[in-house]
Amino acid sequence: MADDEEVDPELIALLRQSLGLGTSSEPRPADTGVLDSANYIYNNSIDVAVDMFGTKRAAAHIWQNMQRREYSTQTWSEHELHPKSKDEAALNFIFTMDLLNFCFWGDDLKSKFTVEYHDKQWTGYWGLVAALHRALAEGKRISYCPFPRT
Repeated sequence: MADDEEVDPELIALLRQSLGLGTSSEPRPADTGVLDSANYIYNNSIDVAVDMFGTKRAAAHIWQNMQRREYSTQTWSEHELHPKSKDEAALNFIFTMDLLNFCFWGDDLKSKFTVEYHDKQWTGYWGLVAALHRALAEGKRISYCPFPRT
C-alpha cells in the first residue's frame, strides 16, 4: 500500500504545468493566494468564525482515521467512480467535483439525492460523482473551464 506521504510525481508535474509553475521537480507550495485569503477571512470576518483549536482537532481526527483505515491517494483512486488517469482531464474532473461537493441532506432524511449511472443507484457524494461522469458520457463538457459561464 502506498504511503500517504508519498508524492505522485506525474500528478504534481501536471498540477504545476496547469498552474504555470514551471517544471521544477522540487515540491513547493503554489502561491495561489488561498492562504492569504483564508488568513484575511479568519482575522476580519464578522459573520463567519473559524475555531482554530476545533480545526486542528478535526484535522487530527481525520488524519488518525485515514491512518487507521489505511486510506491514501492510492485507495482514493481505487473506487470505481474516481478518475484512474493522471492527465489534465482527471485534474479538471477533480477540481469540478470539489467545486460542486456540498451537503446532500434534505429536510426529509428518508429521501436521498440519487443518481442512476451504469445501472446502479448512487447517493450523496457518490451521486455527485456519478452525475459528473454521466454528464461527461453524454458529451457535456462540464469540467472544461469556460463551461460554467455558459
